[in-house]
Amino acid sequence: MRILLLIIWFTLKVHYVQGEPGILKTKYFDTDIKDFATKEYCIGYSSFETPLPKLAKEPEFRPLLDRTDTDLCKTPSNAAQLKGTLVAVLRGNCTFVNKGLIAQKAGANGTIVVTDSAVIAPSMNESVKIPVVLLTAEDHRDIIRKAGNNKLVQGVLYNPEVPQIDWNLLVIWLMAVGTIAIGGYWCGVTAYRQAKLQRKRERATAVQASGIQQSTCNSDSSEEEDVTEEEEESVTITPVIVLIWVCMIFAVLLLLFFFYDYVVYVVITLYCIGACNGMHQCLAPIGRKIIPWKQRLPPNKVPFLSTRPTIVSVILALGSIAFVACWFVYRHEDFAWILLDTLGICFCISILRLIRLKNFKTCFLLLGLLFIYDIFFVFITPLFTKDGKSVMVEVATGGDGAKEQIPVLLVVPRLSHSAFSVCNMYSMLGFGDILVPGLLVGYCHTFDFKVQSRKIYFISSCIAYGVGLVITFVALALMQTGQPALLYLVPCTVLTVLMIAAIRGEVAHLWHGQVKSDHHVL
Repeated sequence: MRILLLIIWFTLKVHYVQGEPGILKTKYFDTDIKDFATKEYCIGYSSFETPLPKLAKEPEFRPLLDRTDTDLCKTPSNAAQLKGTLVAVLRGNCTFVNKGLIAQKAGANGTIVVTDSAVIAPSMNESVKIPVVLLTAEDHRDIIRKAGNNKLVQGVLYNPEVPQIDWNLLVIWLMAVGTIAIGGYWCGVTAYRQAKLQRKRERATAVQASGIQQSTCNSDSSEEEDVTEEEEESVTITPVIVLIWVCMIFAVLLLLFFFYDYVVYVVITLYCIGACNGMHQCLAPIGRKIIPWKQRLPPNKVPFLSTRPTIVSVILALGSIAFVACWFVYRHEDFAWILLDTLGICFCISILRLIRLKNFKTCFLLLGLLFIYDIFFVFITPLFTKDGKSVMVEVATGGDGAKEQIPVLLVVPRLSHSAFSVCNMYSMLGFGDILVPGLLVGYCHTFDFKVQSRKIYFISSCIAYGVGLVITFVALALMQTGQPALLYLVPCTVLTVLMIAAIRGEVAHLWHGQVKSDHHVL
């Protein structure tokens, strides 16, 4: 199950939500405060043919005319009512150009098409001089409610300047760097403890074979219990497994691209399982420290409980299930990103603790193949798709009209005011851009124990990852398009680790994951 989840997580990378959003700012009389109030709504429009002003100036407000009794596919009998208004009509079966031309001929200042589907940029041409925008039916109903009995609402269409750098990138940076630092550190410590315990077992076996009795102190037995019962055995990845992984990642991405509406529910189900397990794995050490109570469940035949876990572990598991259920129920709400990111961080940390790469050769192979994979599906696939869109971007964002989104991402909404923030559009970082370099960081910390360094490889790889992520964000700001993060993360981390190894004269040891002396801890 963990391996299948990893394949899906590695499928997705970093991207911004693409589109042409704008803002409909409405003004109405609020009877509660006895004064005029304003509210903004997300719209979709074509910025090439009908660009919107950057500011919502008071003189540009126009009466909002509700004509959702018609689709404006033909000229209405009372067309004179449309003059000087922003007219709201139904989607219907005719083209946006047809609606725009009819409204333009009647003297309307703009056309608002109310739709039950997702808000996208309508297809227009140069013959339409007034803006034609899309508005969701839910937002339209909210506008009608705000109007009340007087039915008087004014509106203006505009699109404020979007800052190149948003503060939400800092939030993503802190979450990503913190995740790989904690996960990589935990990976090295777990490897150290398991290797130390294994050496003790080997010595005990040798002593027993020689017929000498040796007592075992309570601290040793306690440590053994912690490692064997509370921490899962790590999974060591070999080059053969890496090759199989990459092939399966390729297949999963194509399945998501061609059958997104069906496969997305499978991914959500697997995500719930993995996130629940990941949160429990992260909370378990904290729970043992806070509540050092090792009382176990009585003997039973209940599935998943027959192994008699500790009562504290059961309580944490129930709490994790409740947290995941809360995200699932409220996953479409504005605050759901906080729940999603919390679960995602816990899952990534648990995976980085569990998965261990055998040597730097395996790290190099994994990062190199996914480096090529990332570039291909972001930059090359637009040359082959019908609409010229990236396969990776389409899968990460769900494409136009998607009701569900792949949850294996860290997402943070825009913090500065713009159409992106009004439309609840997020900056995203795929789990793959955390887990892939994070596995290298975990290996570096493990190697630090082998050569008994002062965590030089671990600290250097964490810093290199942070720098690579900053370079990725700068590229996003300059190019204003989704970027393959591994294009920047892989060279930064790999070259930094190799440079440190070269300075210390440990390249061969790093590459093979072994040291000549047998006196090291691992």
